[in-house]
Amino acid sequence: MICDIVKIFLTTTFALIPDDYVPSQESRTAISVTVTCEIFYFSSCLMHVLFAIHRLIFIVFPKRKEIWASYTNHAIGVCVGFAVVKSFLTQMLDKDLYLMFDRNVMSWLFTMTPKTILYKNIKMGLSYAEVTVVFIMDAISFAQLVKLKSKITSSIWDANTSAEAKLVVQSLLQNVPTMTLVFFYFHILPTQSDGFLIFLCSLTWNISSGMDG
Repeated sequence: MICDIVKIFLTTTFALIPDDYVPSQESRTAISVTVTCEIFYFSSCLMHVLFAIHRLIFIVFPKRKEIWASYTNHAIGVCVGFAVVKSFLTQMLDKDLYLMFDRNVMSWLFTMTPKTILYKNIKMGLSYAEVTVVFIMDAISFAQLVKLKSKITSSIWDANTSAEAKLVVQSLLQNVPTMTLVFFYFHILPTQSDGFLIFLCSLTWNISSGMDG
């Protein structure tokens, strides 16, 4: 939630800077803002995977939850580190490749370089991979909950009858925003030429963050 709030705050603040004072798109300041936003975005996405691992261990391997708890901070650090690497991947591929804020359509768009399509495919593939991993782990966790339900008495289960529903809802609330963003930002937006439609597609970046947070 913190990642999503900071990301929306930075995006909104940057968009509200008057035209006379806004740094140029290719300036180091503008690129730094973009990279910072992406670090928080990627960190938020990776937290989904971390939450799924957390649910899996507590439901399927409860005896190992104390061991996992001792490594949680390290796992968060690894996720943030990976998010930083992903955010700087554009500059690693091509110094002229970066995400810029187009004030005419109020959207975040990639500069077009020979490496742009490659980067988009990498980013899209990683997003799909994260969602798939979360889905698989939550499916295992859900199956374990159903198995446990069949082993305990109905009176005991009635006290925790919403456990399955909460797991499914939490998983959906994590995966739906990510899939919505990937679908509109990588599949629909590139086909649009109208400025308003581009704005609506790019708006999913903030809407999905709000849903996620």
